[in-house]
Amino acid sequence: MSIRVKVAAAVLVVVAGIAYLSLMGFQSAKTYYLSVDQALDQAAGLGDRFVRVQGKVEPGTVDWAVQQVTLRFAMTGDSGRTLPVVYKGVKPDLLQDGVDVVVEGRLQGATLVADRVMVKCPSKYEAAGTQAAR
Repeated sequence: MSIRVKVAAAVLVVVAGIAYLSLMGFQSAKTYYLSVDQALDQAAGLGDRFVRVQGKVEPGTVDWAVQQVTLRFAMTGDSGRTLPVVYKGVKPDLLQDGVDVVVEGRLQGATLVADRVMVKCPSKYEAAGTQAAR
């Protein structure tokens, strides 16, 4: 086998490897948002798959256990159905009753075990910024 054939084969293997890794990265990054209702409806089919769920914090459900660094709350959907959430980690500063949240994690039974909890900024901040710009 000539040196040119060996180099071409090596380049082909490297390009194929990069393409494979890019495709796998894209597959994991294309996780879309599910509503609370969609997550509850699809719970049996989701299994242990990573999900991203959007909803509102159900008023009166936030339970922050400081010693255990565990946050529990329920998310509510448009239909009023709720999805319990458990998160081990630091409580987001803006988390409070009624705010919009996006929770990433895995469903375990009827509970979303979160890897990440993100709070959407309240619209009052956007309105104040818009008024200040005028």
